[in-house]
Amino acid sequence: MATPKETLWELDPHTKAKHEILGRYLAAWFPILSTYHSRIVYIDGFSGPGRYKGGEAGSPVIALDIAVNHSKSIGGEVVFWFIEEREDRIEHLRQELSAIKVPAHFKVVSESGKFHEKFGEMLKSIESGKDTLAPTFAFIDPFGFSGIPFSLIEGLLKCKRCETFVTFMADAINRFLEHPEDKVVQHIVDAFGTEDAVRIAKGSGDRVAKLRELYQSKLQQVAKYVRYFEMRDRQNRTQYYLFFATNHETGHLKMKEAMWKVDPDGDFRFSDATNPDQMVLFEADTTPPLVGELRKQFCGKGQVTGHTVRTFVENKTAYLKKHMRAALQQEEDASRVRVEPLKIDGKKRRANTYPDEARLAWV
Repeated sequence: MATPKETLWELDPHTKAKHEILGRYLAAWFPILSTYHSRIVYIDGFSGPGRYKGGEAGSPVIALDIAVNHSKSIGGEVVFWFIEEREDRIEHLRQELSAIKVPAHFKVVSESGKFHEKFGEMLKSIESGKDTLAPTFAFIDPFGFSGIPFSLIEGLLKCKRCETFVTFMADAINRFLEHPEDKVVQHIVDAFGTEDAVRIAKGSGDRVAKLRELYQSKLQQVAKYVRYFEMRDRQNRTQYYLFFATNHETGHLKMKEAMWKVDPDGDFRFSDATNPDQMVLFEADTTPPLVGELRKQFCGKGQVTGHTVRTFVENKTAYLKKHMRAALQQEEDASRVRVEPLKIDGKKRRANTYPDEARLAWV
């Protein structure tokens, strides 16, 4: 969608799906992190006014509402840092937030300004040793591609227990790759942290895919787990990607769970394909693609445990444990996988189950 000029604008289906993923993830993130840390931080770098024209909640209200009304008690200090460049929108956001009763240990800060300047100042303070950053989740959701230099994202991910969820406007970047103004091109270079991005314009092939691959590779240099969610329009054209990056296994798993729970509404095709060979259509049968991945990984490798298979599925693919069970059952039924009747603990394995203690081998 075009960048809105008014204070409030209509909620589009893509944003609704994005917010559902965000909300589901935060519902897991808040209680997990607050259990082990006395202070956690949620940052919304392009917060907007907090509401849409139809009255729907924006990302700041969604995040705060989830934390305030969570079924599990959220302990310790929870800091919410909302940043918005436009004064009219930040004032509207403050009005919205004032209507929410928050616990005394919640700290809500709404600032007018540019994300890269505000957060950049914090990172400089951290790098100089003057400050430290508590476990942080940063939602970076711009309309375009300016103001999100990769250096800031890299700096965030280098901090312990910090992760990010970024809207990557691949289609817009592709359209501006050969822009005549140096300032516009520089925004693209800054967003990737390399001039390799603009060089894509001189090559052949799918430029949007190459831009996504480059951004993914940059994130993978500083994050152990990188997952993305693809947004396509009615013409089946990629509009943008939602990139999630973390160095923690649990966060990666919880984000995948959140993504899998977002169902397509028929107008758009949502897909997760962190690995170009793993195209997952959420409305399709997931078993055959995963079967192929498992065979590629384990066929000819001898006996492995259920734990080894599960760890591979959860950490290295777009799939979850439930998909693993379906794939293994299909393989066992077809006699392509042999599962020992006794588990490694000596106990009998129940039919059609594949626990961590199971012993299996592709034949």
